[in-house]
Amino acid sequence: MPRRGETGFDKLYKIRLLLDQINQRCQNNARNTRSQSIDESVLKFKGRSALKQYMPLKPVKRGYKIWARADSKTGYLFHFQVYTGKGDNVETGLGSSVVKTLAQPLIDEGCSAHISFDNFF
Repeated sequence: MPRRGETGFDKLYKIRLLLDQINQRCQNNARNTRSQSIDESVLKFKGRSALKQYMPLKPVKRGYKIWARADSKTGYLFHFQVYTGKGDNVETGLGSSVVKTLAQPLIDEGCSAHISFDNFF
C-alpha cells in the first residue's frame, strides 16, 4: 500500500472495505429507475479530521462531503463516494470525474437512466 504523500494513497484505507461493501449492497438491493440524480451532501462533524470540509454558504457548515447518486423520486441511495480532497485528475474537472465515477455502474450494466444534477457539475 502506498504511503502518505505517494501517488495512489487512500485517505480512507481504514474504512475502505466497509464503504465498498455498503456501496455493493446498495447496488445489489436496488432496482434501477429511469430518473436518478447526482448531488453532494454534507454529514455534520465537529471533531478533528483532515477530511472535514468547511462550506460557509451551506446549512451544515462543517463536515464530511459525500457525493451520491440516488433515485430522484424515493431518495434511495444507489452509490456514494466520500470526498477526500483534490485528486490527481487534471484532464477533467472535479464535477465531471464525480459524475463519471458515480454513473459507471449504470454504464457497466447497460442501463439507461435520466441523470439530473445541479450547475456544479
